[in-house]
Amino acid sequence: MTGEGVQECHSAERVLDSEADVPGDLAQVDVPPVSTPGPTLVLAVLADGPMHGYGLAKEIERRSDGYFHARWGSLYPTLQRLESQGLISGEWSAPTAGSGRRRRVYHLTPSGMAEARKTAGRWREFAENLLKALGAGGRSEVIVDGTRI
Repeated sequence: MTGEGVQECHSAERVLDSEADVPGDLAQVDVPPVSTPGPTLVLAVLADGPMHGYGLAKEIERRSDGYFHARWGSLYPTLQRLESQGLISGEWSAPTAGSGRRRRVYHLTPSGMAEARKTAGRWREFAENLLKALGAGGRSEVIVDGTRI
C-alpha cells in the first residue's frame, strides 16, 4: 500500500486519529505504521505525571525530537476517547494568576497505567522485530546495499 493517498506516520492526523494498536498484517507493512502511536504516546507522557493538553502536545514533540506533532483537532478527541475508556481522568485546574484561565489537567487511572505499560511493550516489540526484519539485528540503523540508513 504505497503511493498517493498514503499519509506518513509523522503527520498529526496519522499520529492521533486511530484507535488501533500495533500492526502485524504484512499486507499493511508499506504504510508506516498502519495504526498510530498517538494514544500510547499520551499514556506514556501521563505515566510521568499529570499534564494539560498543551503540555502533552509539547512533551510528545520534545520526546520525539519533533517527529510527532499533536494537533488540537486530533489530540483532544484522543484525550476524550481515553477518558471515556477510563484510562485517564481530567479535572479542571483553578484559574491561573495571570490570565484567569482554567486548564483541564489529565492523569492516568490505575487502568491507564496498566494500559500504558502494555501498549509501550507492544510498540517496543513491534519496533524491535521491524528492525530485525530490515536486517538491523535490533540496532537502530539499517544497512541497505552498503548504505547505512
